[in-house]
Amino acid sequence: MARLHFSALSDRGIRSINNDAFCAEKIGNYHVFGVAEGQPDPAHEEDASDIAVSSLRESVKNQKNSPAAALAAAVHESDTRISEHAANSPDGIRDMTHLSACLIDDSLKCTILDTGEGNAYLIGSDGIHVPGEHPLSGQPEGLGFLEGGHSGDKRRGDMISHTLGEPHILTKADFAKITIIDRFLLLSSGGLHDYVKKNRIAEIVLQNGENVEASCEFLLEEALSAGSDRTITLVLVHGHYH
Repeated sequence: MARLHFSALSDRGIRSINNDAFCAEKIGNYHVFGVAEGQPDPAHEEDASDIAVSSLRESVKNQKNSPAAALAAAVHESDTRISEHAANSPDGIRDMTHLSACLIDDSLKCTILDTGEGNAYLIGSDGIHVPGEHPLSGQPEGLGFLEGGHSGDKRRGDMISHTLGEPHILTKADFAKITIIDRFLLLSSGGLHDYVKKNRIAEIVLQNGENVEASCEFLLEEALSAGSDRTITLVLVHGHYH
């Protein structure tokens, strides 16, 4: 029988408040995991990170096609709601976030949304990889709607506010599919991956093995010891046969 172990942790670190958001739960036929990093001083009462995670939950509840389509729908809904907040604010300030997320079915097939900036890592006996660069990963089905150029308005429906740089336009390269049996998937905010080297992350995760709760605690302490001055949020998932 395929089994899934997971743990989630979010800590404000040295900041006064924690504006990150995460999801780690079963919705319908999928385990749904996501991390969205919040701004230190959000422009609105509802953070963009909260919008992204709530959009993720709703998109999975309403999904009728592929897991990849549900993830893309979450991005679309997030961008729309974040834009509406900006349009309705007196100063027009737009909050920003970055969503990394995945859906895992009962056979432990994992569909991942990640832009390759360190927010998601696959960890196993073959090392640590961003999902799209893992030798066994492929592209999921149901991405035909992303084909074509990004001219004119840059297909705003396929964009989400981004914590760093300009808003990101979804492409097929942002999605990966892999079986997570005997592998770990780590989703995190910048408070972890910007301060702890990826090889050290892999070392901690592999040392603790199936004890994903201990790994989360160790990774948090490692980030704080490395001088992280940002909120630290992580979701660690491990799949295996029982």
